[in-house]
Amino acid sequence: MVSYIPLVTDIGTLKEIINDGIWLLDQKEDLVERDLASPLLERGAYEVVEVATGVRRAGKSKLILWVGRRLREAGRKVFYINFEDDRFIPDGRDLQKISETLDLKNSVLLIDEPQDMPRWELWVRRMHDRGVKVYVTGSNSRLLGRELSTALGGRKKQHEIFPFSFREYLRARGRLSLPADQKTRELEEYMIYGGYPYPTLSGDRSILGDYRRDITERDILMRHGIRDDSSLRNLVRFLMSNPGLYVSHRTVKGFLDISHVTLRKYLGYIMEAYAVISLEKFSRSEKEKIRNPRKIYPVDNGLLTRKENLGALLEGVVVQHLRRYTDALYYWKDERGREVDVYLPRNRLAVQVVYELNGENLKREERSLESAVKELDASPLVVYLHAEEESRYPMMQATEFLENIETILSTSA
Repeated sequence: MVSYIPLVTDIGTLKEIINDGIWLLDQKEDLVERDLASPLLERGAYEVVEVATGVRRAGKSKLILWVGRRLREAGRKVFYINFEDDRFIPDGRDLQKISETLDLKNSVLLIDEPQDMPRWELWVRRMHDRGVKVYVTGSNSRLLGRELSTALGGRKKQHEIFPFSFREYLRARGRLSLPADQKTRELEEYMIYGGYPYPTLSGDRSILGDYRRDITERDILMRHGIRDDSSLRNLVRFLMSNPGLYVSHRTVKGFLDISHVTLRKYLGYIMEAYAVISLEKFSRSEKEKIRNPRKIYPVDNGLLTRKENLGALLEGVVVQHLRRYTDALYYWKDERGREVDVYLPRNRLAVQVVYELNGENLKREERSLESAVKELDASPLVVYLHAEEESRYPMMQATEFLENIETILSTSA
């Protein structure tokens, strides 16, 4: 006798999932307040869909639950549904059942990772049209951007969620008011282990390898149905052991036997999963941008498998923090190969990142900035962690830069 396998989630199971969401909202967790928490809470009054995207395990679910609890305390009716719950059988009819089961009039709906549900974006549009305030989270930039843009047009506001910034990291550890020398030691640790919330709060860094595998398996291999999984896995391994590397077919061919087309496609998938940050070479010529290799950094240093190069680690942290405020980030080289680590054209800010500024590297770093000042009319800045020498260009200690980055960018705009 052949057993009947339901093709949709039964109503009893669906009610259990909904009740579990209510139970989560009832919990009185002492969560670390994120920098985006208050802005997201204030947006509860806006008639647009709030979309929170970012790498897996960055704290998106915790953040919208925090917002949901505060909205409940203010008298709003709030529901939370996690579509990654293994009791869901992905089918668009489940969404209609939710609409029929819940009293959604004048409510707030928190939707976690819905992108595997068929036609989910059309359902979100219907909820929005009915006056429901919707918050959506997801771990894939392309799916959320393309599908929601088609369904909602200008009725959405996107927010990118990253693991803890250095300031959030200090706040989570109760160390915001430490003296400068102790903050430097905290940054040394942050450079190595990153700012993922759970490892930061629990001290269990062994789980970082699981995060890297989950991103590879669930957000890349499974989502895109990749059959040649060894090449993709090797590419991820290559990127996570070489932060700040120039990535092109030439640089990877000794490590990976894949075509130029496949490399570009796989890099796109890894970027869509928010696992890495990619910097193009700055040029006013689009052809030159495409022709030159990209520099690739992890979205958080906790994903790295090799952490010996302290200069590359600090450079990665600076790039990660700047990316929180702008996606117009580049590296720059002149015709003689003198390189500026990060260039922000909107601010005309050229940032050279140095772990230890000393007599051996001072002139080299200054020559790169001198070229950027001359050719780009850039404002130069040396960001350092330790310094034995003084530069003729403006300098800023890395902890000060990371804690005040928003002010720095607003004043240099």
